[in-house]
Amino acid sequence: MTISLEQVHPLIGNKFQLETSNGVMHLELVEAEERPRRGIPENFRTPLLLIFAGSSRQPLAQDNYFVEHPALGRHIWTVAPTLADHAKGQYQRPHEDGGTCVYYQVFFN
Repeated sequence: MTISLEQVHPLIGNKFQLETSNGVMHLELVEAEERPRRGIPENFRTPLLLIFAGSSRQPLAQDNYFVEHPALGRHIWTVAPTLADHAKGQYQRPHEDGGTCVYYQVFFN
């Protein structure tokens, strides 16, 4: 299944479930955007970037994880830590567990 911006954009603010070696954890989808094509031939998809927020108390390493959401089903995605975007007010955003948020990206090209 190919994930599209039209599918994920309405899910901003939703929690996605990840299976990790330490058990299940949840990440909140905070951003979804198509990236510039930069010469990619038309028969290839437009790159899609998803940004998730999680707890600083349970940081994740870059790895492949089973990711599940009721609207999208279950997939294996490569999840990688990324820096908070200061321009978007992500720096030191509080997490619901009392820690601060850390950010992760999933990139489809």
